[in-house]
Amino acid sequence: MAQRVLADNPDATINDVAAAAGVVRRTVYAHFASREALIDGIALEAVERISAALARVPAADESAVTVFVRQTLALTRVGDQYRLLLAVARTDLGHNGIHDLLAPMRESAAAVIRRGQREGVFSSYQNADVLILNIEAIALSILDATNAALLTDPAGATTTSSLVLLGIAPDEAERIVADIRASDSPTRAL
Repeated sequence: MAQRVLADNPDATINDVAAAAGVVRRTVYAHFASREALIDGIALEAVERISAALARVPAADESAVTVFVRQTLALTRVGDQYRLLLAVARTDLGHNGIHDLLAPMRESAAAVIRRGQREGVFSSYQNADVLILNIEAIALSILDATNAALLTDPAGATTTSSLVLLGIAPDEAERIVADIRASDSPTRAL
C-alpha cells in the first residue's frame, strides 16, 4: 500500500499512507517511526527481492553472456516493480543510499563481467567495476524512461543496452535477449 501511495505522490506523508490503508496514523507509526523509516523499509524489501532474484540465477554451467542476461532480466523485473519509487528514493535516500542498496547486484554482475572478459566475450576497454557503474546508470535511466511512458519493456531495453555496452553488436544483443527469454518462458515446449 505504501509503495502505491508514494508512487502516486512522492511527497506523500505518513498520514497519507495511513489514510490510503484505512488505518490511523498510529498504526503506521507502530511499524515505521518516520516517513524516512518507511522508505528505508521499502528499499530494504527491494534489496531482499534483488538478492533472492540473483540467488535463483544459475551461474556455473552457463556462458557468461547467458548468466549476465538472466541476471539482468531477473533484476530488472524486480526493479520494474519498484521503479515508480525512484523519485522518492533519490530524494530521500540520495545517490549514495541507492548506490549502497545496489551493492549486491553490482558485485554479482561485476563478477560475471570479469568472467566474460576473461573468456573474451565481453570487451575489456574498461574494468568490470567501471562497466557495472555504467550499466547501473543505464538501468536507472531506462526505469525513468519507463516511468515517463517512453518504453514498455524496461527489462529488454536494459539487458540489450547493457550487452551493447559490454561490446556485443546491437542486433546480436537483441537476438541473445530474445533467445534467452524464449528458452526461459514457462510456456516453452518440454
